[in-house]
Amino acid sequence: MQFKSMNTDISIRIDRVLDFYDVPQLFTARDAFDTLYLCLLYEDSPECRYTAIRISGRKLDCFLTGKTDLRELFLHPETPDEYFEVSVHDKLFKISGKVNAPIPEARLPQEGYTAYAEEKESVVIHIPAADKGLLKELVRKFGWACM
Repeated sequence: MQFKSMNTDISIRIDRVLDFYDVPQLFTARDAFDTLYLCLLYEDSPECRYTAIRISGRKLDCFLTGKTDLRELFLHPETPDEYFEVSVHDKLFKISGKVNAPIPEARLPQEGYTAYAEEKESVVIHIPAADKGLLKELVRKFGWACM
């Protein structure tokens, strides 16, 4: 595997964990410019290392609704042949370089892996009593159920 170095490491923050088993296996992340990345674990020892691609919200939605296979996303990223190496240092995720295409088979997901975002997600928000109007507005706009 050839590895192209970048001038500096780019910090990314996890946006959403899509698959977790001991460590995040698959997640979306964003950089300082709000660029969206899809990151897939390929090595977890001695440290976690991920392959990342840039992805649009539209393509991510296709994956989350089961219309697009994860392997297809990694074989044909939106920016052709653009793959990134993501490493973890002191619990900080950083893009530490580019990976030359094609990426090795060992770094690709298996065929048929899709996600379904139909699962309900619970979110707890603590709102001061003085802001009850804000809570009513959130429920009206987003249809949230409050308990």
